Amino acid sequence: MGLIDMNGGLGRLDGSIGLALADGGVSLRAKKADSVVVTERFPDGSVRPCGHDFAAKIAGFASLVLPENEGIEFEFLSHTRPHVGLGSGTQLALSTAMAVNDLYGLGKSVKELAQLTRRGGTSGIGIHAFEYGGFIVDSGHKIADKNGFFPALGSATLPADLMLRLDFPDWDIVVAVPPSVGLHGEEEVQFFKKVCPVPIEEVRETSHIILMQMLPSILEQNIEGLGNAVNQMQKVGFKKHEVSIQPPEVKPAMELMLKSGLHGAGISSFGPAIYGFSEDRKHSEEVKSILLEKMPAGSEVLITKANNKGAEYHV
Repeated sequence: MGLIDMNGGLGRLDGSIGLALADGGVSLRAKKADSVVVTERFPDGSVRPCGHDFAAKIAGFASLVLPENEGIEFEFLSHTRPHVGLGSGTQLALSTAMAVNDLYGLGKSVKELAQLTRRGGTSGIGIHAFEYGGFIVDSGHKIADKNGFFPALGSATLPADLMLRLDFPDWDIVVAVPPSVGLHGEEEVQFFKKVCPVPIEEVRETSHIILMQMLPSILEQNIEGLGNAVNQMQKVGFKKHEVSIQPPEVKPAMELMLKSGLHGAGISSFGPAIYGFSEDRKHSEEVKSILLEKMPAGSEVLITKANNKGAEYHV
């Protein structure tokens, strides 16, 4: 939902707020094997080898955790489209690493697995969402530990610590994802260089919104207050710059969310995924229909809720 301090004036960088979703994530089966095998189960029930790029990515994550001369077979039941702002890379890395960890009894913590797979170098939301679920605030990083403004991109920077975790109310979360992709790779690196450091006044305003509007609204289950906080977040700090680089279909979809009565309309990470909140499922379904009608062909709209448990494991 947003990075907090991309100025560093108090000796820390990053810090972030975010929320775990109950749907739209990663689901997989795994078993020991002689090598790393990656397949995918399709809606018709067939199981086929995954594409080369996806399989190579999973094999890379697994190799960082697997004991020497051991293998594992993955069958993916679902996974999030990459580079849309929903943390697919971190969830793939951690689910893959945790499967290896459990099957081979390695006894590593989620944070240790995040270090091994080099996740969490900027935001710790994906890591703590995986372990705990709920609404999360992380602590960011000391400047001495990170030495600059840059995205994670496989960084060896240690994951940010969990600072606050709250159960999120039982509200609908409407998530709309256009067919475009968000900023990533070298373009993301250049973006950080261009907009950072963010003026300290905007960091203070962002912090004020989070501390005195967003967090109290969650505690008091005040959906209108939360929506107002989300809307204000889009106008200041690092999030303002993330909003400014969205493809042309995103801002009209955010306006449509608000006109249709959702509480808040925010960019998730670098986007283009956007989200808003509703207390009524019938209303959520109506908004979903409106968004699908107005957004470009190939867009997806998901109605979900918060995941207040974290990842689930079944043996």
